[in-house]
Amino acid sequence: MRLARFLPLFQHLVAPDRGSRTDDLIAGAITAILLVPQGMAYALLAGLPPEMGLYASIVPPFVYAFFGTSRALAVGPVAVAALMVASALGHYAGGDQALWLTGAMILAAETGLILLVLGLFRLGALVSFISHPVLSGFTSGAAVLIMASQIKHLTGIDLERGHALETLHAFVQQLDQLHVVTLVFGVVAIVALVLGRQPLVRLLQRLGLSARAATLASRTAPLAVVIGSTVVAALLGADNAHDLAVVGAIPAGLPWPSLSFFAAEGWLELFPSAVLIALVGYVESVSVAKVLAARRRQKIDANKELTALGITNMAAAVAGTMPVAGGFSRSVVNFDAGAQTQLAAIITAVLVALVALFFTAWFHYLPNAVLAAIIVVAVAQLIDLDTARRTWAYDRADGAALAVTFVAVFVLGIELGLLVGIGLSLALYLWRTSRPHMAVMGRVPGTEHFRNVNRHVVETDPSLVVIRIDENIYFANAAQVEEYVAQHLTAMPEARHVLLVMTAVSYIDASGLEMLEHLEEDLSHADVTLHLAEVKGPVADRLAVSRLGERVANRTYLTTDLAFCAITGREQAHD
Repeated sequence: MRLARFLPLFQHLVAPDRGSRTDDLIAGAITAILLVPQGMAYALLAGLPPEMGLYASIVPPFVYAFFGTSRALAVGPVAVAALMVASALGHYAGGDQALWLTGAMILAAETGLILLVLGLFRLGALVSFISHPVLSGFTSGAAVLIMASQIKHLTGIDLERGHALETLHAFVQQLDQLHVVTLVFGVVAIVALVLGRQPLVRLLQRLGLSARAATLASRTAPLAVVIGSTVVAALLGADNAHDLAVVGAIPAGLPWPSLSFFAAEGWLELFPSAVLIALVGYVESVSVAKVLAARRRQKIDANKELTALGITNMAAAVAGTMPVAGGFSRSVVNFDAGAQTQLAAIITAVLVALVALFFTAWFHYLPNAVLAAIIVVAVAQLIDLDTARRTWAYDRADGAALAVTFVAVFVLGIELGLLVGIGLSLALYLWRTSRPHMAVMGRVPGTEHFRNVNRHVVETDPSLVVIRIDENIYFANAAQVEEYVAQHLTAMPEARHVLLVMTAVSYIDASGLEMLEHLEEDLSHADVTLHLAEVKGPVADRLAVSRLGERVANRTYLTTDLAFCAITGREQAHD
């Protein structure tokens, strides 16, 4: 049991609700069927050989199985991280394939180190600085970029790597180079993959299969498309007769541990990209893990997930592959297939390893266009128009942030676009908190409750201004608070007391404290007394060692009603 404290897998396996190992076996097999073609496709997206996608589907999920706190998260290559790897390595390696491979391992190692450091200092909450609208805009923009990057594989037109607009422009200019056979394979694969989702599920249900059985059967569609297209391409000799681009020879075998990348150059150059890959990968992984855990009333430890994903990415680097994370669609498949523990991930890793050992030759004639089709259909789900619509209807500022992030990713590229989104997220936070909501309050007749005078019928006293501050007081809004108090004192010339209701104030920084001290002094000179009410414990503790705390110690009240009655001489109301 002591081992279970450090390796959650053992805790899950011995838990009373451990579930059926048969469920784990089925889930592991279904996920492996999806992961084999998907892993090779994401390696293609990252500009890497297909075997690296297989390696990323063997060692990382096996390692995460022991350290991760999620029972259903399926770790491996993911689309957004793969595109970020391609973007980073395009600048670092250019057309040098050896440097490209080394760079991928450096990125995986740096990603792992960054996550481990964040986990060591328990900084999982840092990722909260990326708001949901910004994250949605980023993933939608990245999905469009990913789809644009696959145009060359779907059409056979030789397009250089670049931003989406550059790619689309080059595509239009070179339409005369369209390779019809490649296009046919790509389009047919896309149609088959789309039909293999809900349409196939509905058809199988009409034929008598249960909803779960039909759903599980539909998960085999990508592998069926891969096998079918490979057989057709091989029978037609399409690579020679029709110049169809195929995967070609894939070395058989398992990843061999190596630390040679530690001596390679480029660690500093790739570090900024690794930070963004770590950030995006962690957010994606934990978001999926929390959603799936909530469905079974399980818990995820966000800080332990940092450590688990850090170790997993370090293992990916040593295994000679690229950064990994928890994939949304793959994790949902794993969950729906019945995964009860990370034993399912171990089974997935073993099955993919068997493919890498004995069956890689079968994929020699697999068209690149089919792998591109798998990528396009998979990432199309990331384009979240519903969130964009709902966000815009609820909050125009958040809706604008989503739209700007989407456009920035599409126009500026994935890394700059993400930085724009993060910067916008922080700017929106500062803008909102620098304009805190405040209200003049009065007592609801016959009760102890105080409400906004502009929204409710309340009783007030001309000698007292009661102001509620609905935000922490810090450098960005201190002047606004001071100005609000002065404005309402001017409007009530008979007032001799100001009561600040601190119900929503959880923190006062040094700038906020200085403003309150000056406010208290200025009011005192104007023969107005400052009072405080409903000060939270942590705030009271900090004020107790300040000059302000000493001056208002006898003018700080537990409730607003106590303060109101003490200042005005009125009797307390009782509900």
